[in-house]
Amino acid sequence: MPEQRGLQATADVKSEWTRAYDIYLRAPGDRYDKKKDRTSRIDSVARELKLTRKQAKRRVRNYEAWQRNVKKGLVEP
Repeated sequence: MPEQRGLQATADVKSEWTRAYDIYLRAPGDRYDKKKDRTSRIDSVARELKLTRKQAKRRVRNYEAWQRNVKKGLVEP
């Protein structure tokens, strides 16, 4: 199913993923601990977009999977 992510998603869903990932990249994290780094970044995405942690995590994960599939040539950006 992950290979379907970019095909099934509408443009507004993709823009939401992109927005969440931009916030994720800007967010401060723990540079000495990978797990805490990702967790704190996802927490800040959830706070800024007023989502639950699970929703924020899913948006970031979907964006990353979509970009992997774009790189592989499976989907169009």
